[in-house]
This record gives sequence, C-alpha cells and structure tokens, in this order.
Amino acid sequence: MENSNTKQPGAIGLRPMPEDLREALKELYPWDKPPEYFAVGHAWSDGTIYSYSRQGEDRLLKVMPAGSQRSLASVAERQAWQEWLSRNGVDTLPPLHSEAGRLAEAVTCGTQEYIVYAWRMVSGKQVQLGDPRDCSDFYRRWGEMLGKMHRLAKSWPQWQHSACIDASGSPLISRQREWEVFHRRFQDDEVRAAWSVMKTELDALPVTRDNHGFLHNDPHPGNILAEDNRLILIDFDVANYLWFMVEIAICVYSEYSRVNFHSPWARRDAELDAIFITPFMEAYESENTLPAEEYGCVELFLNYRRFLMFACFFEQIREGSPEYLAWMKQDIIHARNYLPEDNWFARR
Repeated sequence: MENSNTKQPGAIGLRPMPEDLREALKELYPWDKPPEYFAVGHAWSDGTIYSYSRQGEDRLLKVMPAGSQRSLASVAERQAWQEWLSRNGVDTLPPLHSEAGRLAEAVTCGTQEYIVYAWRMVSGKQVQLGDPRDCSDFYRRWGEMLGKMHRLAKSWPQWQHSACIDASGSPLISRQREWEVFHRRFQDDEVRAAWSVMKTELDALPVTRDNHGFLHNDPHPGNILAEDNRLILIDFDVANYLWFMVEIAICVYSEYSRVNFHSPWARRDAELDAIFITPFMEAYESENTLPAEEYGCVELFLNYRRFLMFACFFEQIREGSPEYLAWMKQDIIHARNYLPEDNWFARR
C-alpha cells in the first residue's frame, strides 16, 4: 500500500479533482476550495488521494473504485475499526465523518461507483530506518503498538470474520476471502498449487479469541509515520480477520527483508534475533499475551507472507531480478525456513 499521508515522488503540480467527482462529493465533504491531486498508489495499490481544506484544516480524501473486493460496507467496517483503535489509545489517522454522518461514502460517476473516505493530514514523515543496531527504540515502540492493537482486538465485537456480508451471506472480510483473492492472482501454477496446500494447513489451526481477531494486516514501517515522539499507523485498507501471529510475521518478514536485501547492513543478519526480534517481542508481550503454542506457527506465517509478496510484486521482480523470483518460488514451494534455526520463537 502507498503511504497515504505523504506526497508520492513525481506528484509535482497539483491537479484538480475531475468535475463529475467534485459534483458527487461536494455536499458530503465540503471544502474551502476544490480538492486537488495529492498522491496515487502504484500498480498494486488501490486508489487516488486528493488534498483539500475545510475551515483552515488540511485534510485528505481517498477515492477508490468499488468492486467485488471493495464495497461500502467493507470499507466502513475497516474505518470503524480504525476509529475505535484511535479512541482506545492507538495512534492512527481516524476517519472523518461525512456530512451525512458516515465513515465512508459511495458515489457514482457515469458507470463507475467509487468508495470515498477522508482524514486529517498530519505533519509526520514516513519512518526511515537505518542500521538495525540503531533502531532499538523504534523496534520496542513498534512491538508495543502491535501488542496493544492485538489486546484491543480481543474486545472488538467481531473476531472470526466481518459483520458485513455479501448477497449470499458470506463475510466480506475474512481470511477465506483473502485466500481466494490471492489464489486468483498467482501467475505461477506451482505456487498456486502450494497455496492450496497452505490453506489445508491454515484450516487445521485453532481459531480462538486469544489468537485471532481484526488486524491492520500490513503494519510494516512504510505504513507508519513518525511525528515527534509518536508512531502513527496508517492505511487500514487491507485490514482483515486473521491470527495475531500473521502480523508478527509481517513485521519480522519486513525487517529481515529490509536489512538483508534493501540496505547495506546485510552483515547484521546474524544479530537480528538479538537486536530486533528480542526487543520487539518483549515490548509486544508487555501489551499482549499469546498462547505459547502460537509461537510455533511463525514459519508458517512467514511463508504465508512470502506467498503474498510473490503475488503482489511478481511483475516487478520478474522484470528486475528473474533469478531472485525463481529462488523465491522454490522457498515458497518447499516452505523453507525464513529464520535461523536458533531464534526467539523457537526458544519459547
């Protein structure tokens, strides 16, 4: 997902919102002057963001095409979750209610329906991490934030799947839906077959109030803003009902991937268990406790994340590094361990 509070590179020169869209939205989200283009996501993202002001306050408005995977009801449930977290002490960018009092709106322009929501702009910057030896404070605060969200998720009314349903009565937000979306998205037959095997393993796992609930589902540093002493979690557009260990695995996968493949600090790999996972998980456990057996699922969920990254970045990796794509495919198919054998989770 794109960072939805900071302007994307190349977005030089603001462009007005299309006139038909302005007409559809002007009564729902009144502005001092018409909204202008602020940022657009990449090919794997999901909408266009416009900036506007209301009574001197800077705000952002996200416009997303509606479709089978995105409805007004599902977006509204995710926005309600974000608002509830904010009210309970998690730093997020809570949605603004429209003039009709709703957290999200659906408007139609021509033959296209759009889902829209708004929030206040903040001055925070996207988190930029350097040498992992210098990131201990961030790791602790990151783990604490995740633990707090998981603890709060245990009090959210829904925990197995969404309250909102489709015409057939199936939940609009669920792990089953996520599995189906990616099953269709894979461009490699062998990986798709391995994904079906993964589903069998997931279906055998226990699902309880203590290990499963509503998650942000993408809490990597690219979706965290830093403002003074605050860490602000943004972009809840893929929030889902999953095991809490899924998000822990997302964070671990993200930082190991950054250090080993996207930084000059790959030599720190052997230290990451001590300098990253240990402070991260100690802070997590200061806020939330998981059943001991959950930690044994970390490699399953790290491979789950690897599947999703394979699907989301398939074209990009194939064009830039086909050798890496082939290696990643084999890691997925054979469910190779992501972490060293001796790691924090194994020692639990």
